[in-house]
Amino acid sequence: MFEPNEVLQTLTGRGHVSAEGVEAVRVRYRVVIERRDGVVFASGTLTGSHANLLPIWLVPDSTLRLKNGRRIDISVTDLVGDVAEFESTGTVSPG
Repeated sequence: MFEPNEVLQTLTGRGHVSAEGVEAVRVRYRVVIERRDGVVFASGTLTGSHANLLPIWLVPDSTLRLKNGRRIDISVTDLVGDVAEFESTGTVSPG
């Protein structure tokens, strides 16, 4: 059995975020992977240049590539200065 809203993993590092038609952007990321009501979900922050993150924010679907090569489908939900917040949009594996 699992606990509701159980944090499974927190990942930090440097990676890239990309979207169709937009050049990939280098970012520092903090990803929290958790289980909510039985579904594995990811959310977190991206830190990079505001000018480079702005086109990513304007596209609804993006991909975050972590330093280990893992990819997470995301949507950037907010951008304030050089920090963007995101939520996963696809299936996230817990490990």
